[in-house]
This record gives sequence, structure tokens and C-alpha cells, in this order.
Amino acid sequence: MTTLARKLQARNHDLVFISWPDGEPSVRAADLTFLPCAVRAVAAPPLKEGPRWLELQGEEALRAALHNAAARTEAMLNSLPATLTEAGVDAVVLDAALMYAELAPMTLSMPYVHVSNALHKDYSGYTPICFYDWPHETTPAALARNRKGVESFLEMLAPTIAVARGYAKRAGLDINWDNPSATISKLAWIKQCPREFDFESSHWPPQFHHTGPFHDGAGRINVDI
Repeated sequence: MTTLARKLQARNHDLVFISWPDGEPSVRAADLTFLPCAVRAVAAPPLKEGPRWLELQGEEALRAALHNAAARTEAMLNSLPATLTEAGVDAVVLDAALMYAELAPMTLSMPYVHVSNALHKDYSGYTPICFYDWPHETTPAALARNRKGVESFLEMLAPTIAVARGYAKRAGLDINWDNPSATISKLAWIKQCPREFDFESSHWPPQFHHTGPFHDGAGRINVDI
């Protein structure tokens, strides 16, 4: 994300990078303006807990990775609208890993786009959702398997979805919650994976774009080797 921000900055856009407090060193190393989000929430339980999934595998690791997802979404949504307003932001580029963070700019009637820095999540069932190592097949059995994988992930994500739905209701947002992709940006959804490395599909939405990796060889924290 810092490389993309630097490219936008080079095109004479004013940039501010808003993230969790632990992201500040990376952002400062890229010579970008940084604003922390959800500072108090991150410093308190349960968000101050360390990662639990590093020694796990399979669905057990996925469930552990989602352990704090609802709390992170709630903290982000409680903090982000005020942060965006105070910073005078007029458009947002969102990391798709931030579950339902897009509800914040939606409440402000602010344009936003999504960037999938990691693998994107295909909820359509036409390709395997990224959490499973299934081969890409188009047989009826494979498509049924893919849809079951989506259902399993959404079951794990249920507490986070409940937080998002509650926030949207309070904000007066009309969202089709039967569609897991309903809040994805309609302007642009960018994926760093090159098209050649992705599954073949004719079902991507029109705003979905493969770009290849964002890397300019600069703006990185020095690492002792």
C-alpha cells in the first residue's frame, strides 16, 4: 500500500496514510504522512493479544486468524469516520483485508476503492475461495464444493458480519447482506496478483483489475540481516 500511496503522491495528490498504530514505522519509512486509527481499542483487550494462528494449519489457523476480526472491525468503524473527517479526506483507498472498513466512507458519502494486497476473496463460487488449496475446476461437483467453502468461511465470519450489519443499520445504510460482495467498491477493485497467476474466470465484476505487484524498491524499513 505504501508503494501505491507514493505513486499517487508523485501524481500531485495529497496523501495521508491511516492505519493501526503499529503500521507507523513502515509508513514513515516510505516518507508518507501517517495518522493512527483506533489507538485506544488496539491498546486494550482483546486487540492487544498477539497472533494465535502462526503455529496452526488449515481451518484451525483460519478460525484463529479471525478470532479478533469482529473486534478489529468494530474498532475501525468506531474510529475511522471521525479520523477521515478531521483529516479532510475526500476519497479512500482501502486494503480489502480490513473487513467492512468501507462502511466508514459509505456513511460519509465518500468515494472509495479496494486493493487486495493478499489474495482476493471470490464469493461467487466460480473459483475456489483463497483459503483452500483446491484446484480450479468447472464441474458441477467442483462448483458445489466452492460454494460450500464460501459458506464455511462466512460462518466463521458471522461475528464480524453482525458488527458490520449493526453499524450499517445505525448509519442508515441499505445493504443487501445476502450478497457477501455487496460493499466492495463499485469504482475499482485492484488485485496485485498478475492475471497469469490467477484462476480463469468470466465472472469477475467489471471494476476488478489485475495489476501485478506494487513495488518501487524504495521506502522500506532497514532490516538487519
